[in-house]
Amino acid sequence: MSSRVEYIISPWEAESFIENLQISELENIGTKGWFEFHKKLLLLNQQSVLEISTLREESIKEWFVSFKKIPILIYEAIQIDIWKHKVFPLLIEMNKEPKNSFMLYTIFYHEDIAVSLLENVLFHCESAETINDSIIDLVDYSVKSVSLLLDAPESEIYENIKNPNSCLEEIFEKKKELEFDIGMRCISILRYLAEFADNLPLCVLSRLLATHDVPYLLVELIEIHPWKKENVKGESMVYNSGWKKVKSSEEEKISKIEGQVWFGLRELLLNPKSAPYYEITEHRFSQLLKLQKYLHECVLDQISPLIDLKRWLSYLSASSTCNKAPRAVNIELVPQIKSSIMEKYHKKWKKLAKHQSKFIYTTDIEYVKTAAQILSDAYDLDKLDCIDVKECFLCCEEAKNRCSKCKQAWYCGRECQVKHWAKHKIICDKITKNVEYEQKN
Repeated sequence: MSSRVEYIISPWEAESFIENLQISELENIGTKGWFEFHKKLLLLNQQSVLEISTLREESIKEWFVSFKKIPILIYEAIQIDIWKHKVFPLLIEMNKEPKNSFMLYTIFYHEDIAVSLLENVLFHCESAETINDSIIDLVDYSVKSVSLLLDAPESEIYENIKNPNSCLEEIFEKKKELEFDIGMRCISILRYLAEFADNLPLCVLSRLLATHDVPYLLVELIEIHPWKKENVKGESMVYNSGWKKVKSSEEEKISKIEGQVWFGLRELLLNPKSAPYYEITEHRFSQLLKLQKYLHECVLDQISPLIDLKRWLSYLSASSTCNKAPRAVNIELVPQIKSSIMEKYHKKWKKLAKHQSKFIYTTDIEYVKTAAQILSDAYDLDKLDCIDVKECFLCCEEAKNRCSKCKQAWYCGRECQVKHWAKHKIICDKITKNVEYEQKN
């Protein structure tokens, strides 16, 4: 049996990375230097996930807070989002089909990595308190990303390509998958901001309630539950950093994402400071009352704090009157990150796309190999296995150890491995022989 590793990246390296972290320049996307920067974020995210999954001290979060580097993650996510809409379409228009998919995929993945780190560090109140003015940019970005879960994005001209062997088609699919994952992560981010609202500037609560009407958005999510689906076999699937089949014993269990939506609703609607920013109009009244049918006993048993929310909704329903609380006078901060990037590259998008074509569409084999090597250094399979939650091949419970011979089968303990050995032995031998053959050739 193999065991889990201690570190993805050593503590001194992680501290040094974060202390010296600087925002990337949009024009450098696709260069070797940018790939090195991406690799650092990737390793930091892997280490953060490891710390959370093994319930150890979250040093990555501590360093992001103490060095005040969280705004960099917000900047990186917003910058790639702008790149996707302003530069990517021009790259396709100028160059058509790419020779490989990994370079474009890495750029899209960079946004997901930044958001994943944000989701991890913002679990703690002190993290949100160190964001400063960038918090308005984070609210706007998160709301936009979550809103995309409600409807399929508008189809764009270059998405008409339907060649299954096309690198471009693969890129479009990966882009959609990553945007879905980002939207799911942003649900958690909105919940954390709602939970810590009392410790944040009042403009955050105003932005969540008056500007974006996040409660209305969250009710829509409860209604369409995008974190659930059925696969081609009709089996129930639930999303948790990837689609997973729901065990028959857990069909009534509330998923992590749904729980975040419910907590977000409770924090926003029951906070006494919300009233001046959230007038209960007739339209909002009818929307909020839709929640009552979902707050049944099974849900309340799993999330008991929702009893207060159900009681509040019952009071709202019984009163049958709209809230006419006096509107708060509030001077809102203007989001700076997106506007500063848009202003900096105004009317320069074509020039930027032409410049980046040299790197992203390069025919220089050595350059491609160098970029690929930079990324491969961040993908140690043995270390990555310790991050992913594995299921026991016999009982389907969480597994922490794997077969030391083939390294493919996972078990919760020695007992299940012994019971499963009769079935596993044949395939274990085949896998081992195939690996040995590939290594020799």
